[in-house]
Amino acid sequence: MSYESLISLRYLKSGTGRGFLSLIGIISILGVFLGVASLDVVLSVMKGFEDELRDKIIGASSHVIVMSYEGDFGDFADVEKRLEHFPGVTSTSPFIYNHGMLVTEYAVSGSVIRGIDPNNSASVAAVAEAVGKGSLPETSKNSDALLDEGSRIVSGLLHETASGHPPIIIGRELSNLIGATTGDTVNLVSPYGKIGPFGPTAKIRKFGVIGVFDYGMIEYDSSTAYVSLEDAMDFFETRSKITGIEVRVDNIYQARETGNKIAETLGFPFYAKNWEDSNRSLFRALRLERMAIGIFLGFIVLVAALNIVSTLTMLVMEKKRDIAVLMSMGARKSGIRRIFVYDGMIIGTVGTLLGTLFGYLICRFLETSNFIKEAIPFDDNVYPISEFPVRIEPVYFLVVAVSSLLICFLATLYPSYRASRENPVESLRYE
Repeated sequence: MSYESLISLRYLKSGTGRGFLSLIGIISILGVFLGVASLDVVLSVMKGFEDELRDKIIGASSHVIVMSYEGDFGDFADVEKRLEHFPGVTSTSPFIYNHGMLVTEYAVSGSVIRGIDPNNSASVAAVAEAVGKGSLPETSKNSDALLDEGSRIVSGLLHETASGHPPIIIGRELSNLIGATTGDTVNLVSPYGKIGPFGPTAKIRKFGVIGVFDYGMIEYDSSTAYVSLEDAMDFFETRSKITGIEVRVDNIYQARETGNKIAETLGFPFYAKNWEDSNRSLFRALRLERMAIGIFLGFIVLVAALNIVSTLTMLVMEKKRDIAVLMSMGARKSGIRRIFVYDGMIIGTVGTLLGTLFGYLICRFLETSNFIKEAIPFDDNVYPISEFPVRIEPVYFLVVAVSSLLICFLATLYPSYRASRENPVESLRYE
């Protein structure tokens, strides 16, 4: 061990008889500790919120959507075959997207009508869990039960209801808005009707509600309804044409690259739209918010760094005689600087390590404990999540720790430079 390390440890241990560290040194460690722990916890919560919101959005939509600039298109079976063998694509499913109004004797509400193919495994998998969640009671909501019940209900879109009407599945909030639930009958109204003697007339057809889905996002649950692809073609008179093809990929973070390659392969008039582009403004706002909160909480570490500056400055003033003796014995200025850099880095390293460990333990507690979930309930009508989200990201912990150590190192430069500039003759003149 070098003499600089030995002397720096003796300075920290001495503290003029006040124990292991002086009070101001302990305060400096606490400042770094609180800053690092706060950053780790907040960034983990923000990451958890973003990931849960992303999962809900992807569950309600698709990774990539292939559409045509010319609008609805036919001969989609050939396009599907080309997409099924495309690298990175796991499944495809055609869909029809249109608007209408759902009318009951209690209320009227506009809705997005999505026609899906119940025979297509990708279509069923995309909505089965949400349908099961909206149809099963709370006590039965395990993953297997959700998928089984949801798949059974979605497959019911192939058959007429007991009343002889085509089937429809509506969102939980939409069900509450129009006062209709499983077993009820609703009227679907399309403004694109036939031309009569007095002008255009709306098209109306009765549908039987066979299920209710719950994505956990009010934007989808209050405005979306599912019917079979054939019923959608017949009702909207698309003449065997579809709106587009939903594509699911094996890596959602490469959805943009896969979508661009699909568009290049298919050529005009087809184009691809990925989930990131569809929700760009939302995720950009979340990332900006996470960055702003990280910067503001980083000021806690900066304040702790100022405490380190004051601690080392006071230590330099206290140890002027010792510095003069060391320099008179041949110690270099670089060695004097290292003594006080080591002192500051010991404070910063201890605070950073303890803060990182404490932040990790807090995140683990939030993940596994129901205390926070019960203490901070989330209203489904306000928030798109139902519980306190936490996602531990090792990269964030590493970045926070490295940034903290760098700030602490920068805080040692001025006091160590000042110590190396001491004049030993002036310091020992009156000794």
